[in-house]
Amino acid sequence: MSKIEKPAVLVADDNVPTRTLITALLQKDFTVDEAGDGAEAIEKLRTKSYAAVLLDLLMPGMDGYAVLEFLQTHDPGMLRRVLVVTAALTRKDRARTQQYRVFNAISKPFDVDALLGAVRECAGESPSSLGSLLSSGMIFLLADLLQHRWM
Repeated sequence: MSKIEKPAVLVADDNVPTRTLITALLQKDFTVDEAGDGAEAIEKLRTKSYAAVLLDLLMPGMDGYAVLEFLQTHDPGMLRRVLVVTAALTRKDRARTQQYRVFNAISKPFDVDALLGAVRECAGESPSSLGSLLSSGMIFLLADLLQHRWM
């Protein structure tokens, strides 16, 4: 009996605790690759196909907008599978990301259930019970624990 392969998701964020937390939340249902900046994200996007991309906008060097520009030029259809997850989601940022026709944008700190639901919808997956295991208040506790681990 062969093992069913999980859909791949790319998490591009320069904040290690955030990437670790999102990876932990998604790895039950997805194979998760990580990128610490826009250049690394673009390199992974050149070599692998993803069901969804979670993209931070503010990263050092090449930021999330550089990744969006890359996709617009090289793989415009992939933009519909981009979920922007960023702390800097001003009205201007939201309008700018909508010009790329991304799937959606979520502000940090995020609600766990909302994030999981958005990733599943973006990737075309059915709902799972994982989101109900974590309350939205738990996100702060988990982020704090992860931050202390890397400091």
